[in-house]
Amino acid sequence: MAKVRVGCVGLGFMGKAHFGIYKEHPNAEVVAIADVDDAKLSGDWSKIGGNIDDPSAKEVDLSGIKLYKDADELIDDPDVDLVDITLPTFLHFRYVMKALESKKHVLCEKPIALTLQEADKIVATAGRSKSKFMVAHCIRFWPEYEYLAQIMKGKKYGRVKSAIFKRRSVAPTWGWQNWLMNQKRSGGAILDLHIHDTDFINYIFGTPKKVESAGVPGPSGGIDHIVTNYDFGKSMLVTAEGGWSFHGSYPFEMAYTVIFDKATVEFSTSQSPTLKVYTSGGKVETPAVAEGTGYSAEIDYFLTCILKNQKPKIVTPKDARNAVLVIKAEEKSAKDHRNVAITNA
Repeated sequence: MAKVRVGCVGLGFMGKAHFGIYKEHPNAEVVAIADVDDAKLSGDWSKIGGNIDDPSAKEVDLSGIKLYKDADELIDDPDVDLVDITLPTFLHFRYVMKALESKKHVLCEKPIALTLQEADKIVATAGRSKSKFMVAHCIRFWPEYEYLAQIMKGKKYGRVKSAIFKRRSVAPTWGWQNWLMNQKRSGGAILDLHIHDTDFINYIFGTPKKVESAGVPGPSGGIDHIVTNYDFGKSMLVTAEGGWSFHGSYPFEMAYTVIFDKATVEFSTSQSPTLKVYTSGGKVETPAVAEGTGYSAEIDYFLTCILKNQKPKIVTPKDARNAVLVIKAEEKSAKDHRNVAITNA
């Protein structure tokens, strides 16, 4: 099988993770990377941080790989089939549009863009393009979240009565030029961190009819801690809490607790085993899930879509756009202290 020739744009935490996955994938070859940092282009990745441990090497052998300081030059490289964009959010629109207009396949880190207007333009351009485009909403591919989606679809334990999601962290100060701590560049925790759970809620329940949120500002200058109730117009409680205003050595945690008619399913990175099912019959089960992370699974899926000439279905451009749509409604709800209806989904 032919290999997809990949150009990685941006070598922060996610860029490093994606690079490592492509290097090990039988259907991919990293042919180029682009970053403004000379040290990273030399293979010194020792200063790259993140909120999830990444065991890949600190010193990376980049021999045989084209090195660019200008991402435009990488996108223009005829040897690149797929442009993997893991740049700061405020740069997504410019480089996604450039790559799509250059007829490249594009995998872009979430969120799709900083604003809904930018997201709409990307969706329209992707719709006209023959290239494959996907936003890396990795939680849709994360094994424990995939398990939840599967048992909901199969109605293994009946209907959902309550679903609570959590994603909490200390402030991510490891970004290039501390961009995450600048609300104008990152959108704050609500758009960068909390959007993981908002998107997954959209995925398994559909777009909510309205949201009611309470949020507080934090170190980015934007809403950096939020709690939202998602209203689907029926007797079901769905809430999510997310934020990066925690202090000191507070551990990163992603978690959910879902109460079905016949079982309670709980996942948390702070417990071992991380996934448990408490059945109505009194049993406690620990379901087996696929190995790996959502990062590796999403990249494998997208490469398969390219090689099979299929448009991605697990995350469509409109899905990524609608995640931003709901986030913007949550932001408005938190600021105005009222319910906000979701329209134009």
